[in-house]
Amino acid sequence: MREHLLYLAGYNRWANARIFDMAWSLSEADRRRDCQGFFRNLHATLDHIIVAERIWLARWNGEPQPFDDLATPLHDDFEALEKARIAQDHVLSTMVDRHDDAALAQELSYHNMAGEPLKLQKGLILLHLFNHATHHRGQCHHMLSQLGADAPVLDMPFYLLDL
Repeated sequence: MREHLLYLAGYNRWANARIFDMAWSLSEADRRRDCQGFFRNLHATLDHIIVAERIWLARWNGEPQPFDDLATPLHDDFEALEKARIAQDHVLSTMVDRHDDAALAQELSYHNMAGEPLKLQKGLILLHLFNHATHHRGQCHHMLSQLGADAPVLDMPFYLLDL
């Protein structure tokens, strides 16, 4: 599983950079324009991905849940949001890199947002984080198109060919 997760961590970093590069071509008003996405606009959707990851990382590290709401705004400034994304991508890549398959197969006990106790394998949690980011990047891709930007190609083979 580790090898697969290393590819996903690299793809995650690559795809995030492509989304942010294209988002910079838009005005601040456009990045905040209501595109009727789940988190309404491009900025809030990109911010949400980090919020969700930080909740999972706190669970992973046995820390208290840092947010009570998945729509908690973290970064009002787009440059700060991009810097946080870059740092978060580094954290996720480092997590994968520091765990072997045996460690990734271990279960993590945690409480969900409703306070219910649950357990999942650590590797599957990381798989979820990368899949969750892909899901919301797809929404961002659509918003970029709605806003008149050239939405970047995000297909995995293009990342793999860039290696």
